[in-house]
Amino acid sequence: MISDSDILNYINEDLPYFDLTTNLQESCGINARLELFTREDLVVSCSEISARLAEILGCKVEFVAPSKTFLKSGEKILTYSGSYANIHKAWKLSQVLLEYSCKIATYTNQMLNLAKSVNQKCQILGTRKTFPFAKKFCIKALLDGGGSVHRLNLSDSVLFFEKHRILYKNNDEFYSNLVKFKEKIPEKKLCVEALNLDDAINLLEFCDVVQLDKMELLDIKNVVKIKDEKYKFSKIVCAGGINLTNVKEYAKSGVDAVVTSSMYLSKMADLGARISKI
Repeated sequence: MISDSDILNYINEDLPYFDLTTNLQESCGINARLELFTREDLVVSCSEISARLAEILGCKVEFVAPSKTFLKSGEKILTYSGSYANIHKAWKLSQVLLEYSCKIATYTNQMLNLAKSVNQKCQILGTRKTFPFAKKFCIKALLDGGGSVHRLNLSDSVLFFEKHRILYKNNDEFYSNLVKFKEKIPEKKLCVEALNLDDAINLLEFCDVVQLDKMELLDIKNVVKIKDEKYKFSKIVCAGGINLTNVKEYAKSGVDAVVTSSMYLSKMADLGARISKI
């Protein structure tokens, strides 16, 4: 999913010419080894990409923990060796990549485990609010953590918001158009974000997925109850401020999925590095 060209672009941001610091040292002929390890329990993500980065910079990969692996604090993620100068070129690039990706994957996995502890069908869906210019990276980390994709982009899915309704004189006219829209996309799901409880109940008759944004938990439970009784093939997803601290409560409501961007804002994993002369 992430090509050598993507990796080279990342390298060139940090290493456009040469490493001025190691260039001052007399290190010709000296080889070294770098070990990256975790200081916290985590889910590994993008380790193969980090390893490929080291290879592109002339290093030899000796060990890599596969993505999606669960590691305990103190365990190794990646080891590579090479010239002292190349080790220093690759060091922070590979470590920072892993610090971001492993944290996104770990946070996603923690949310998923909490949700499934009370609702086995509940999925964690990452939004398209990824870091600018880093969508591939964020999506890879999301998937490594066991999450799924809410929307990759505007081209892959249909989702109507309140701001789309300005073309219609009232909700009834909007509802009638939803029937026409479904005919135009026989292979796609039609998803609409509800304005309120009454709107959500009405939408169950016209669309495949109803999205509930910042709705009270009691109202969410009411929508789920009506869906289960009368619209068994419809899906309910909830969104808006859902994170590790409250995901369990939303999952308990019986929704099919939780939509969130919180994994992209989960800071960085606590990783350490050891460099030794060979």
